[in-house]
Amino acid sequence: MARLNVKNLPVATNVCEQVLREVEKQPEWSMAHVVMNPMAESLLHHHERMREIYVITRGCGELVRGLTAYKNLVAGSACSIPSGMDHMLRNQTAGHLEHLVFALPPFDPNDVCLEKAEELAGNFPRQFYLPEVQDCFDGAKILAYNFSELALSITFGWVTGDPAKRKEPHYHKNITEFVYVVEGAGFIELDRVRQPIQPGDWIRINPGTEHALINKSAEGLVVVCACSPAFRMEDVHYK
Repeated sequence: MARLNVKNLPVATNVCEQVLREVEKQPEWSMAHVVMNPMAESLLHHHERMREIYVITRGCGELVRGLTAYKNLVAGSACSIPSGMDHMLRNQTAGHLEHLVFALPPFDPNDVCLEKAEELAGNFPRQFYLPEVQDCFDGAKILAYNFSELALSITFGWVTGDPAKRKEPHYHKNITEFVYVVEGAGFIELDRVRQPIQPGDWIRINPGTEHALINKSAEGLVVVCACSPAFRMEDVHYK
């Protein structure tokens, strides 16, 4: 298990001048935590080699993705961007827009190709629809994203404080699980030892580690879970 809080990481220089922190780098992917200022927007760009997944955690934005402008991306929205596709993100509100950016393969600053704003001509708006809320095997409510072409799956979840819905801890033999705490407070139980967690925490759970998220308050504990390789129910085990 490895754990950090993104607020303690240095801000990285980036062409879009956002508050960007490089959080995780694995052999096949990397993740950055990004905060966009009110009414700000990133530069229109594409990547020749990298694919990206944008996961909105707070606020509301518009994602230009090729010829489509997805309106009203809210917390829980996750969208993949193929290599070679022009894209940019706009903050549509007077508050900050927080999101996670997963890059596959790991982010390479030399693979950022800027485009002229004129390339936006012809984009047509489209509503982004969240997937249906599901009941997860571990008792949480989730929005599940399984990108078939990528060896990574993303889940946006709400951990209830209802003890009746709390399930037994589980572990994976092959999957490494990563948890980002969006809001709320609670505990993560690792091999039967509980540790408090708070917003901004990023936790790596290695294969073989028994784990569970616990919320003892009336307020929701909101998290993003990333599984590498992609989640499979066949790799859920109990001791």
